[in-house]
Amino acid sequence: MIPDLVKTNKVGVKICGIRSLDDAVQCTNLGADALGINFWAKSKRYVTRDIVEKWIDKLDPKVERIGVFVNESYENIISLIDDGIIHTAQLHGTEDNSFCEKFLDEYKVIRAVGIRDDKSVNSATKIVVKTVLLDTFCGNDFGGSGHTFEWDYAKKFKSKNPDRPVVLAGGLNVSNVTAAIKEVNPSAVDVASGVENENGFKDPSLVERFINSVKGL
Repeated sequence: MIPDLVKTNKVGVKICGIRSLDDAVQCTNLGADALGINFWAKSKRYVTRDIVEKWIDKLDPKVERIGVFVNESYENIISLIDDGIIHTAQLHGTEDNSFCEKFLDEYKVIRAVGIRDDKSVNSATKIVVKTVLLDTFCGNDFGGSGHTFEWDYAKKFKSKNPDRPVVLAGGLNVSNVTAAIKEVNPSAVDVASGVENENGFKDPSLVERFINSVKGL
């Protein structure tokens, strides 16, 4: 059975931008439901397929591995899924519905959308992928900015799409995640910079506090 970030009875936690095996194992041991692994070469959190392959036999198979992609080819993405390196593709670029539809019959996919206004909320509503990750719009950086967006827009999306799972991202951290969940009521939350140290690796104490904040609600 493929693990799933989106739960029916609790808010899931995805720790994104995993850059090392140590980070992956620590986040898993601290209770993460999913690990986000960035395969976009321009990201500061980029890791290669060869590196991640070496982690697989040391990772808990019950924790979902989500590959983050920006305008990557369909063939490269599904090869990572078919080879068991990741479970799920998160499309974080400018991929259109025709591209997304290629995955729907056979593969798990999450579509990320940069949110900044009502127009972006309406665009997100038209996406064919059921599970949508709402992130802060940051142009060609495609996420990971560490900045929040107005959560009212996330609430508007949910009101238009009451049956669709929403993963809330964008500047979440220990200080604001509780308020974000109470206001938006997402299916899951996604954090990267909010649990990192100055070197860009995950800080176990911040990860633990973040996860405990979510699970304690």
